[in-house]
Amino acid sequence: MSAWLKLVPPWAWWALALLAVAAGQQLRVAVAQVQAAGAVTALADYKAEVAERERQATLADLQETKRRMAAIDEVQKNADQQLEAARADAAAAGSALERLKLRLEAAERRSRDAGNTITAQLSQAAEADSRMRTELLGRLGALAQLYAGVADESRVAGQACERAYDVLIGGG
Repeated sequence: MSAWLKLVPPWAWWALALLAVAAGQQLRVAVAQVQAAGAVTALADYKAEVAERERQATLADLQETKRRMAAIDEVQKNADQQLEAARADAAAAGSALERLKLRLEAAERRSRDAGNTITAQLSQAAEADSRMRTELLGRLGALAQLYAGVADESRVAGQACERAYDVLIGGG
């Protein structure tokens, strides 16, 4: 067999080595192309996965925003109902104050008309005193209504604010 090997000229060995190296390079190029195609496919898959995750996150954010807005609308509706109830209570208190003033005036008229034998000056002083009490009662009642209204609105607004905060931070 070594005799046969000696019959092959040296340039043929060089040509054979050159062909082997060229075939190896071709194989490396083919493997690199396959790997590059796989990398491109993997990159495309990754991009699609990231886009889907972003879409899902955006959808979840949108749903959470809608939930929070609905909860805040409910808080506002509840606060409006509480304000209406407080205003109705204030109106009832105002009516009660008016009835009290009317009863006081009626009682003063009855005492005046009862035919007291007090002198005219004492009668006028008592009448001025009763007018002053009636006026004072009216002023105090009006101020009490004003302060109660402000307190009710502040309480309702504060509670609504607390509930809205709880909704926004995810507690309610």
